[in-house]
Amino acid sequence: MSGINYQDIRIRKGAADAIERMVEEAGNEFPLAIVSEVSNISNKGGTPLVVAENEKVVGVIELQDIIKPGIRDRFERLRKMGIKTVMVTGDNPLTAKHIAYKAGVDDYIAEAKPEDKMNYIRKEQLEGHLVAMMGDGTNDAPALAQADVGVAMNSGTQAAKEAGNMVDLDNDPTKLIEVVEIGKQLLMTRGTLTTFSIANDIAKYFAIIPALFIATIPSLQELNIMRLHTPESAILSAIIFNAIIIPLLIPLALRGVSYKPIGASALLKRNLFIYGLGGIVLPFIGIKLIDMLVSLFI
Repeated sequence: MSGINYQDIRIRKGAADAIERMVEEAGNEFPLAIVSEVSNISNKGGTPLVVAENEKVVGVIELQDIIKPGIRDRFERLRKMGIKTVMVTGDNPLTAKHIAYKAGVDDYIAEAKPEDKMNYIRKEQLEGHLVAMMGDGTNDAPALAQADVGVAMNSGTQAAKEAGNMVDLDNDPTKLIEVVEIGKQLLMTRGTLTTFSIANDIAKYFAIIPALFIATIPSLQELNIMRLHTPESAILSAIIFNAIIIPLLIPLALRGVSYKPIGASALLKRNLFIYGLGGIVLPFIGIKLIDMLVSLFI
């Protein structure tokens, strides 16, 4: 609740329950018509602000939050990534429910005080979840500081900017999607290169180990499943293949693996199939072809 005093006039505006409490404490009546209007505004997804003059209600103002076009689709992308979205607001439950439905968030918490926001984040963290928080107000500062990732709006208060880890210059809450996608792409690229390298090395062992020790340990012939021409051609073929494949991986490392908004388990299966299996099959084919070529000159 806030307002101004001018000479003998006291004007206050605020949430219906706060104004009602002030009016009744002054011995005045809170009109039923205002109660009905507050309920109608809340049902439409608006925020009702009741105005009082000298502790007597004079009217109610309707504020409407504008839902940005395409916001539902963006929250759906987060949902496909396995990320739960929760709207934590100080609005009344009816308004919060309407906005949450229009925006397409997974859950909402209404009439939340600054400490409620911070306590909710703590609860999620104790359950083992990583929590990102976006906010712009002074009352969001404690929650922004508590979150694992706090993103403050550029148009927000100085307290919010100082409490967050980063500031969104575009004032776009859905920027969190890009933050998550870039982070996941970096992790995927690192995991992809590691998976391919390990699978690639395992495959090359079938060429190098039999070639190196087959003379002293004839039983290693069983590992020579590539049936390479000679030990010399096998080692040379593996070296040539390695010299070719490493430069080919550099563009992938710089560009990154293309990211799709799917769950972590689906991503893992996809990468293991493409880069794990590919890391085994490609050396077998490549080394064999190089060996056939090298054997013509040895």
